[in-house]
Amino acid sequence: MTFTDPISDMMIRLKNAGMVKKEFVDIPYSSFKEQILNTLKEEKYIKKVETIEKDNKKFLRAFLLYNSEGKHLIFNIKNISTPGRRIYMPAKNIPGGKSDYVLAILSTSRGVCSSRKAKELGVGGEILFYIYK
Repeated sequence: MTFTDPISDMMIRLKNAGMVKKEFVDIPYSSFKEQILNTLKEEKYIKKVETIEKDNKKFLRAFLLYNSEGKHLIFNIKNISTPGRRIYMPAKNIPGGKSDYVLAILSTSRGVCSSRKAKELGVGGEILFYIYK
């Protein structure tokens, strides 16, 4: 099965799995998706990421993280860049900081990183999506 926007598909899988309180979700493998999931792990939105194989195909297994009220942390997301419309932003305009209510995930020249890390590194890049708290 092919997808026109695999990153959006991955985020919706995470959101939907969290809404029905699943322990984990399997996502078709790509190294770019793995970088995004590892960034979400660093920002404490998911527990851990494993690479598994089912029916001779590679998948990423993302273990979901819930808050003390049992609510999944990725429940309010907004996709920004799409395959037909890429949105780039310089470091000074990137939303999100230590006290902000939005976390941006970016693809930068230094790899995939969160808005906090991009501001620390002073790099801009393509805004993939926002996660609102």
